[in-house]
Amino acid sequence: MPLRRALAGLALTAAAASAGATPVSLPGSLPNMAGLGIGSTTEFAGGKDRMVGVVPGLRYVTPGGRLLEWYGPYAQFNFGGLTGFQWGPAVGLRLGRNNVDDPVVSRMHEIDTTVEAGGFIGYEYLNEGRIPWRLRGGVNVMTNAGIVYGGTHIAATGSLWVPLHPRVYAGVGLGATWVSGSFNRTYFGVTPSDAAASGLPVYNPGGGLEQLTGWLALIYQFDKHWYGGAMVYGQRLAGDAADSPIVTQRGTRNQITYGVGLGYAWR
Repeated sequence: MPLRRALAGLALTAAAASAGATPVSLPGSLPNMAGLGIGSTTEFAGGKDRMVGVVPGLRYVTPGGRLLEWYGPYAQFNFGGLTGFQWGPAVGLRLGRNNVDDPVVSRMHEIDTTVEAGGFIGYEYLNEGRIPWRLRGGVNVMTNAGIVYGGTHIAATGSLWVPLHPRVYAGVGLGATWVSGSFNRTYFGVTPSDAAASGLPVYNPGGGLEQLTGWLALIYQFDKHWYGGAMVYGQRLAGDAADSPIVTQRGTRNQITYGVGLGYAWR
């Protein structure tokens, strides 16, 4: 779930969903960095009960100029440049739905945590004027190859980073995610056995636009090596995902993740 990816981004931006929706892009001018983030997010996609999570992260530029980004359950390796076109493989860990607090949803079938794989392509532009802002956009395609769900989910994202001060970065991002029918049936569907156990109506969703996302973040450089910051990440479920009884009767289509983090940087 993209909310977990947002939590993971907190570890490096010093700013929590990944989940699942898409990773939070960092400005390319930052040095190598490793860190931890802590934040609050919902227990599952469409839910309203919350949980607290602690996640690690790593941003590392290899001696050959390739960029590795690891945000909690999501990692990607960029074979392109730190600016200009970027592309490469990606892997992710999509958290399941089990042992949830909601007394109705807890009666439904559990969903296993699973590994995803795919790739991304994007472009990063650096304006080298008096205020060196950075604009980054891209598309990410991931699949589970039918282990837990079939088909794919595709996320389009864009982000802008602007230095407000030599020690302060401000970031804003927008995104949208499209998913297969199998993905929606796994995470938002209600099977006949689920309906009998929970009392929710049977629901068999199709694919399409699953969510719209947006985030705001601030990074502050304490000294040569230490960065800290905060972040708020919002998701609004759409289409068949938003119409699921899991969302309309037991949860909410508006999902918020927020948190703070601390990172150690080196050149």
